[in-house]
Amino acid sequence: MTPSPAIDWTIGVPEFSFGLVHRAAHELREPSGKGVNVSAALQRAGIPTHAILAAAGDGTEFMARELSALGVPYSFTPGGPVRTNVTLLVDGQPDTKVNTSSQALGAAERAGLADRVRALAAQGADALLTAGSLPPGTDATLHAELVALGRELGLFTAVDSSGPALVAALAAAPDLVKPNAHELAEIVGRELGTLGEVRDAARALRERHGVGCVLVSLGADGALLVDGAGELWAGARPDRVVNAVGAGDATLAGFLAARSDRRNAVRTAVRWGASAVAHPTTLFNVLPAAELDEWCTDTIDWDRPLTPDSE
Repeated sequence: MTPSPAIDWTIGVPEFSFGLVHRAAHELREPSGKGVNVSAALQRAGIPTHAILAAAGDGTEFMARELSALGVPYSFTPGGPVRTNVTLLVDGQPDTKVNTSSQALGAAERAGLADRVRALAAQGADALLTAGSLPPGTDATLHAELVALGRELGLFTAVDSSGPALVAALAAAPDLVKPNAHELAEIVGRELGTLGEVRDAARALRERHGVGCVLVSLGADGALLVDGAGELWAGARPDRVVNAVGAGDATLAGFLAARSDRRNAVRTAVRWGASAVAHPTTLFNVLPAAELDEWCTDTIDWDRPLTPDSE
């Protein structure tokens, strides 16, 4: 479920100066939003999924056309227009992003999302991911409401969000949350500089809120899984990094794809995440093991410092 779907519009130019007219060297538009990205990755791997998008009006025709081309089953529930996120790529410069916002989801729109979850559960769905940012003005408890509904329906429940929306969702005790290191640090209110500090923060989420498992994505440092069976640290490095956009979504999709076996799930998660960063778009093919530097262990150096800007 994606409460704030987006069209990602990437524009590349050789150089940029304010006040001048520039001609794009290349551009790409893709359907996006965390839940959309996860559904696309699962569907490409042959795992049945259904993308729920809270949107109406502008942008929905594009989303419908692109999701249909990807073979991703989808449905729209009442919401605002699809927002557009613009990424400007300038040769030799850091990426520049401008994200727009959609309109708030009120009681009627939230009820529409809940009704669709009930319908899909009745059709045999066994897991619910509610993911992404909330449109400004939307009650921060939306993810929590959907987790509570999913648990009532007997679904495996997962959340990938940040800030107040993620904090509120923790109170509903989802089976899985997937913060990155920065999001986890924000929740616990302290900096996380080592694997041990990440572990302690993830343990705190489980102990305080009853979360089933915490999968922390760490960028170049892989991912750390903390659950009732202990901790696993896994990673996979590709030969080259092309585009980090959507890597966290790919990591989550990989975990969900193999969630019945915790070790295989975390290995699949980092393999999918590494494959995503080796591709220029959010649509990726899973790389063979021979093209990745992989590890998965429960023998962990807890004093190991995190690579700067791990996400």
